[in-house]
Amino acid sequence: MGKTFTPSNRREILRWLLINAIIGICIPAFYRFENYLSFEGLSRMWDDMLYGFMMSCGISGAVGINEHILDQYFPWLKHAGKRLFFEILGVSILGFTASFLMNTLFFTFFGLIDYGNFPWQQLAENALIPLYIGYGITAFFISRGFLVRAKEEAVRAEKLQTEKYRSEVRVLRDQLNPHFLFNALNVLTNMVYEDADRSADYIRQISRFYRYVLEVQDEDLVAVERELKFCRDYLKLQQERFGNESLNYSIQIEDLSELGIPPLALQLLMENALKHNRLSAKEPLQIDIIQSGHQLSIRNNRQARSNPADHLGIGLSNLKRRYELLKADLPKVEAGDSEFKVSLSLLPLA
Repeated sequence: MGKTFTPSNRREILRWLLINAIIGICIPAFYRFENYLSFEGLSRMWDDMLYGFMMSCGISGAVGINEHILDQYFPWLKHAGKRLFFEILGVSILGFTASFLMNTLFFTFFGLIDYGNFPWQQLAENALIPLYIGYGITAFFISRGFLVRAKEEAVRAEKLQTEKYRSEVRVLRDQLNPHFLFNALNVLTNMVYEDADRSADYIRQISRFYRYVLEVQDEDLVAVERELKFCRDYLKLQQERFGNESLNYSIQIEDLSELGIPPLALQLLMENALKHNRLSAKEPLQIDIIQSGHQLSIRNNRQARSNPADHLGIGLSNLKRRYELLKADLPKVEAGDSEFKVSLSLLPLA
């Protein structure tokens, strides 16, 4: 009834007329229901139904026009105070005018108005009751309009937050990749003079590393098996850098079918372990990746550097936000005296 329509939209006009016709037919039932029980009674009700139809058209049209105008100039979320004021003012003016005109037309149609002695007061009193109904309709649209706009604003804010998180993830990846490439090239510089075959294999590993980064850079989830394969390649590159005796790792996996993880999550944790701990042949760094159901635990022994690296809390915070974005349980971090452990949820792939 109150939905905004335009004259060019015939379907909406017909729908609006039909709804008002139904309302007009039903209104007399509130005070003359017994007449609906016989054809003779219904034949005496047609003028009341016509009156109800005309009043419903007038009030609903006034409210619809008022809503259409105010939606353009005073949206709820931007001008709530002004919108409320003009809602009441608009319905009062437009609703009363429409109701007064419909009353005038109805009584003119039945020849009940003496234009020589125009009954202004009677018509004004008759126009007030439909106007009160208009206030009720307006109250409904105020509540509905505000809730709809609030929902739209919440959805928009969530989209903006999602884009913000995605941007932060991209920034993190952009920070990690040049840092890794710089170290890898340093290792390759020394290696190329010592062993050509080993250098070629190392270049192929670097190539696989960056191919994977490019493949998953726009994905929210990747299969855990792909991420683990990438993680193995990354750890092998780090063993070339630090020496096989200085870095040990083990991967204990059960069933990974149909399970996913945010891309580069494991590499971030590997780099975190390498950045914050000393490692040598005498004091090797041990990294263990263990699956337990839908949980993946990444842990390493703690042997803090004498010159601590810059804090990587931004990376861990970013990882938590990525899980937050996926509406999943956040990573759990446990920092003990001898062990550092992060538990990640494994998520079902769509």
